[in-house]
Parts: sequence; C-alpha cells; structure tokens
Amino acid sequence: MSALADWQRRFVAALRDPGAEADADLGQAAGLDVYRNNVRQSLTEALAIAFPHTRVLLGERYFAAAAGDYARDHPPGDPRLASYGTGFADFLDDLPPLADHRYVSDICRLERARLDVSHAAETPLLEAERLAAHPDPESLRVTTRAATSLVACRHDVEELWRHLERDGVAAPLGERGGMAWLVVRRGARVEPLPVSPASAELYRALEAAGPRNQALGMALSISADAHGQAAAGEALGTLLGAGSLAMIEDGRDEEDTP
Repeated sequence: MSALADWQRRFVAALRDPGAEADADLGQAAGLDVYRNNVRQSLTEALAIAFPHTRVLLGERYFAAAAGDYARDHPPGDPRLASYGTGFADFLDDLPPLADHRYVSDICRLERARLDVSHAAETPLLEAERLAAHPDPESLRVTTRAATSLVACRHDVEELWRHLERDGVAAPLGERGGMAWLVVRRGARVEPLPVSPASAELYRALEAAGPRNQALGMALSISADAHGQAAAGEALGTLLGAGSLAMIEDGRDEEDTP
C-alpha cells in the first residue's frame, strides 16, 4: 500500500470513529470534527431527500436526529448517494420511541423501494397478449422485472400513502392490517400498488427461483396451493397488468435480447 493510500485509509477511519484518537499527521482534532460534521450533514440531507414522507411523519427535528444517528453509525457502502439509506427503515424499527408507530417504517420501505426501482435496469415486460398466444404458457420461464419490488407492510397504509403523495399530510391508518405492495416502473413513472396475498405469493415464487429456471406453471402451483386456483389466476393477471414480469427465451433473459 502506498503512503497516500495508507493516509487516506486512516483519514476515513478517523472520520467514522470520532471517539478514536487520530494520528497526528491526519490534522488537529477540531479540523477533523469539521470534516465529520460535513459528512454527517451531507448524509442526513441525502436521507431527507430520499424519504420525504418519512420526514413528514417524524417531524423535522426528530427526523434530523434519527437520520444523523443513522449517518454516524452507517457510512455509505456505495459512492452513489441515491443508494444510501437501504437500512434506514430497519434502523427506525429499532428506535424505542417509535414502538407504537411502526407504520412509519412501512412508509419508509415504500419510499426506499420506489427509489431503488427508479434506478433499476430496464427490461422489456411480458405482455398478456404474448402469454395468451403461446401454445403452452405454463411451460414458459418467467421472472420478475428488475424495475419492480415487493414490499411487505405491517399496517394498512394505503390512505396514508395517498394523502402523503397528494397533499403532503398524514391520514389515519386503515383497518385491513398488513398488506403487500408492488412497486413498478412503467416508462418514467414509478407507482406503488397494493396487491393481494396471492399476487404477492406468485411474485415471490418467480423472484426467488432466479431468472434462469422458473417455469410459470410451477410458480402458479405455489400460489394456488396457498390461495386457491382462482386466486392464482387473478394474481397472474394482476402481475401482468402491472407490468412486473419478463419472459426468458433461448437461455437468455429479455435484458440480453437485442
């Protein structure tokens, strides 16, 4: 390791651990504190941009304190700030003051999924017409599109999400309990959609099998065993209509098709 690389490594380590005694060649403690505060502030601002609805629910002061604590203990693992905060919802789950407000983490996960989906690779979707025209559709190998994500929420946050999106204000929770959301990008638009348990089961079956070895019929069987044949068929229609599926052909997924 070169002298410069060693100095950079030690400098980054000093920024991440304010309690550790820094080597003299890294600068004075007051100067390092300035850098530490700048880094923490930048990461806090990145979280505020990524999670605007979560910020509304927590309030400016509490959000800033929680985001600052997260930034202190969770340095970025990726140079792209847009990817920062993947574990922020889990962090909020562990905060005792939010024990009676876990719906905040549900909203946070939806915001994180929307951001991830907006930056995901594009793949051509599987159209319902193409599936219907195939002589043996259940034999087709189908996978979930990269620009989709399934989020399991523990509360009925549909009205809350709609109000936050439309007016930027909170609303009461619904009474349906936990529910699944499918976050899908179609063109430039990313939209979270609440889906049935059967749709969530089918999506998970196709996603878990990987992009190379899942026949559609096998995934439908998993969903049908859990929710019934009719519900599985409706689930397939939901996923197709949402544009969340892609077909694999000739040993290549559609992302590789010219």
